[in-house]
Amino acid sequence: MNTQRRGFCPGISAPLQTGDGLLARLAPSAAIPVHAFIALCEASERNGNGIVEVTQRGSIQLRGLTPSSALDFARSVASLGLGDENKPSLLQPPLLGIDATATVDLQPLVSELRLALSNLPYLDSLGPKVSVLVDGEGELHLDAIPADIRLRSTFADDLHVAIGGTAHDAVALGWIKTNQAVATVDELLASIARAGRDARGKHLANGIDIERLQARLDRRVAPPSRPIAEPIGLHSLKSGKIALGISLAFGHATSASVLRIVHAAADLGVTHIQPAPGRALLFIELAATSAHEIAAIASNEGFIATADDPRRHVFACAGSPACNSAAFSTRDLAPAVAIAAREWLSPSTTIHLSGCSKGCAHPAAATLTLAGDGRLIIDGRASDESHATLPSSELIGGLARLGSALLRERTSLSQLGSARVIECLTNEIPHA
Repeated sequence: MNTQRRGFCPGISAPLQTGDGLLARLAPSAAIPVHAFIALCEASERNGNGIVEVTQRGSIQLRGLTPSSALDFARSVASLGLGDENKPSLLQPPLLGIDATATVDLQPLVSELRLALSNLPYLDSLGPKVSVLVDGEGELHLDAIPADIRLRSTFADDLHVAIGGTAHDAVALGWIKTNQAVATVDELLASIARAGRDARGKHLANGIDIERLQARLDRRVAPPSRPIAEPIGLHSLKSGKIALGISLAFGHATSASVLRIVHAAADLGVTHIQPAPGRALLFIELAATSAHEIAAIASNEGFIATADDPRRHVFACAGSPACNSAAFSTRDLAPAVAIAAREWLSPSTTIHLSGCSKGCAHPAAATLTLAGDGRLIIDGRASDESHATLPSSELIGGLARLGSALLRERTSLSQLGSARVIECLTNEIPHA
């Protein structure tokens, strides 16, 4: 079995070496039958350290494998029919084909693309993180998920094409017909491959290949922005039943706790489980009364079952000692951070605890970021220049002072200003 170094995407057959052993990632191409999901968690307990993670993009990660147990785990996954997804990654809505809010059935397009992508002659020239995303009009859309190539369906036979980012910041190319999708994606991926293994979709934005493609596309205005997709809660299905979304607090849980929920869900009629963006799990084919029962069980196990839970707005990587690059234990600190900042945390006011400057758990900017050995960043990413120094051991005290200032002055974090925020967090007046 091959293992990978950082900077690559770990798979089932090529796990990544981390501080707590090998990490394997599974990006299922369809919802997982509940019996297979139970077997997957049992294999994680048997072969790893029993930690299950769901990433922000909706992949499953299993930790603590050894070189020998990783082989056994890979065989178990293969026997369940889950296996590795081929390169490049093909991202799709989590309730593809069963979402009652989706206006267009994207399953035929996704199937056609999946087959085409597996037979590209230049696959070995593509970098391991290159991805193609297909999205529709359902409530659980993928606008916040970055991809190298984005296809968005808004009408029965129209697709909008964009490259290099989320729906908010990707470069719009134009509109095509659905029957042009495979050829268009092929053309774009070939351009990425010609640019080298480190190339991504964003590198094509100003290239001559893109100009030629844009000249052939319909340049109508891009689709409008949409409300944030909310995986937590109830989702209507075409069958007349529902899917229930819950989230793993800070993206991780023990396989034992996951199994307790899944066994209860199976007893209540769940047929499939779908990992989803937002570190969520969707329990599929439920009656509404059963969904509320599962949500209560999940909440008792420490999972996030309500959309207003402040833990959703604290992002924490694996941290020390699970990651060799991390300078502090992010996951030990995260629950206390969520409690200390619960009054002002929101989707637009977030905290990122990053063990190093890579920012794996939250590549985007956060309101407050504590990275590595005490680097405090305001409204930025873990890799940005720090604005002050704050040891992780002093963060909770700083958040308490910040919360008191916000309450006393009856203001918001943005109105308080970055200088005062730093002053509260560090208990020092910043130098001019």
